Amino acid sequence: MIYLAPLEGLTTLVFRNAINSIYGGIDKYYTPFLTVTHLKGKHLREVDPENNKGMKIVPQILGNRPGEFIKLAQELKRLGYEEVNLNLGCPSGTVVKKGRGSGFLSFPEELRKYLDEIFEKTDINISIKTRIGMNSTEDLPKILDVYKDFPISELTVHPRLGIDMYRGSTNLCAFKECYDMAVSRNIPLVYNGDIVDIDSYLRIKSELKTLGIPEDYLDKMNIMIGRGLIMNPDLGNILSLNDLNKDEVKEKIDKAKLKAFLAKLEEGYSADLYADKQRVMKFKELWNFMGPGLKIGDKNLKIILKASSMAEYKNAVTMILSQI
Repeated sequence: MIYLAPLEGLTTLVFRNAINSIYGGIDKYYTPFLTVTHLKGKHLREVDPENNKGMKIVPQILGNRPGEFIKLAQELKRLGYEEVNLNLGCPSGTVVKKGRGSGFLSFPEELRKYLDEIFEKTDINISIKTRIGMNSTEDLPKILDVYKDFPISELTVHPRLGIDMYRGSTNLCAFKECYDMAVSRNIPLVYNGDIVDIDSYLRIKSELKTLGIPEDYLDKMNIMIGRGLIMNPDLGNILSLNDLNKDEVKEKIDKAKLKAFLAKLEEGYSADLYADKQRVMKFKELWNFMGPGLKIGDKNLKIILKASSMAEYKNAVTMILSQI
C-alpha cells in the first residue's frame, strides 16, 4: 500500500483532494502535523471529514505534552477518526529546540513516560512516524526498546538522523534493526525515505533484501512517499503495478491528467488563498518538486519560478506543457 507523507504547507487538503480525484493510487493520506490543543479555523478545515471525502485520512500530531495529545486525539475521535499519528520525525530546528519531533528521540526515558500516558488515556489507534535518532544511531537501540513495549498500530521509519535533515542516503542497516524489533513484537512497519521513482524503489528494495529482510515481507510492506508523489503525482499507480521492469513500464507524462490536476489545484487554492500572489507562490513551491520529477528542464522551470502573477504562471505552464 502507498501512503502520502505529510509535508508542511504542501500536502494540505487542497493537494490531497486534487491528487485523489485525478490520479488516485494512494491508500492512506497523512495530514501535516497539528500542534494545537483545540481544533478550529484552518486546523479544523484540514481534518474535517467533509473536506476529505473518499480518502483514508490520518491526522498527525506533534508535541511532547501528553495532556495536549490526549485532548486533541479525543477531538479527532469525535470527528470519526480511528487512528492518529505521533510525529517523532520532524527535523526542523524550531521543532527540535522544543524537544518535539526528532528532538524528542534524544530523551528516551521521557519519551517512554509520554507514551505510557497517551496509550493509557486514549482509546484510539496510535501510530508513530520516527527517525532513527536525533544525533547518533547509538541511540536507536534505546528508542526501539521504548517502542517495543507499546501497542503501536503502525511504525513508519524514515532511516535518517534528525541532524541529517534530508541530506545523504537513508541508513538501511538501521532500518533493518527497526524491522527486527517490529517483527518480534508484531508491529506493522512502513518504509519512508528517498523513494521518488521506479529506480529508487527497486534499489532500496534490493538493498533491504540483501540485508536480510525477506522478499515476501518487502513485497507486502507499506511505503510512505512524500516528495516523490509531488514530483510525479502518478507514482502511486506506477509502483502498484505488478511488473516494474524498466523495459516494460514507462513513467510517461499523461498531459490530460496533469492539466486536470493543475486545474483542480488552482480551484482549491482560489478558494483557500485569496491573493493572486499567494496562489503563485504556492504553485512555485510545488513546481520546485514537480519540475525535476516531470523532467521539464531547468530552463523551463525558471520560467515558471519567475512568474509574478497567475496570468504569467499559467502562460508559462501552457507553453511548457505544449513541449512535453
